[in-house]
Amino acid sequence: MTLSDQIRCYLPLPLTVIAIDRITKNLALSYCRDGCTLNPFVSLDLAFNRGISWGMFSQAPGNLFYVVTSLVILVTAGLAIYTLRRLRACKPIWAELLVLGGSISNITDRFIHGGVVDFIVVSYGQFSWPMFNVADICIVMGVLAMIFEVYKREWNK
Repeated sequence: MTLSDQIRCYLPLPLTVIAIDRITKNLALSYCRDGCTLNPFVSLDLAFNRGISWGMFSQAPGNLFYVVTSLVILVTAGLAIYTLRRLRACKPIWAELLVLGGSISNITDRFIHGGVVDFIVVSYGQFSWPMFNVADICIVMGVLAMIFEVYKREWNK
């Protein structure tokens, strides 16, 4: 299979991640400004995360936002290069593409909204998980799959 055939095979995954994330964020921006409860464990609310995972550094001064955004872009570019190398070596790249699709969509938020649009809240009693979005779900699933692949490879040695 040629490189262009491989790209055509893999391209729908990150594009789908980006499309679903953009659609759900636009719906959240339109309909969840005042929040809504779906069930006792899941609600939708709107927040703009200017930091990184779990809202870390989100209250930092404005200049740190640009530093964090630059670092996120650099890490995403590094992952893209790594993914392209794996693709050229005919390795599976599904997990990497989940992470890239989610990261690209979250980076897009940083430029459009000045922060990542988070809107999903999972809670139980007094416990509340940090807000997240569809891109975050894809990033976590992709990273877990990448870790699993490394452990599987090491286990089979």
